[in-house]
Amino acid sequence: MNTNSRKRKLTITVDGELLVKAKEVAMKKRASLSGIIENFLAFLVRPYVYCFKCGERFESNEATICFKCGWMKCPKCGACGCGISEETARAIFEMRKVYEDLLAGRVTRS
Repeated sequence: MNTNSRKRKLTITVDGELLVKAKEVAMKKRASLSGIIENFLAFLVRPYVYCFKCGERFESNEATICFKCGWMKCPKCGACGCGISEETARAIFEMRKVYEDLLAGRVTRS
């Protein structure tokens, strides 16, 4: 999809120190801040996850939920939270909290 003709200017305000550090990280990664922000906004609109079993990427908005465990079911292999160990479930749950915090803007600087 060619989005160049549909690009729009966005003005944002962020902490000055954060902006300096973000520019440094972006430069090391050879990425533009505009591209990073655009990627985040695209993810915010159409979030995706990877199946912990088969590795398939799928959009979480379109995933079906397992009625037994309440987890998203992978559309490729059907994996959900049923049948995994408690330790693995805990690790996945904790990583999901980070993912949700990032999307909601709840990750704070120390």
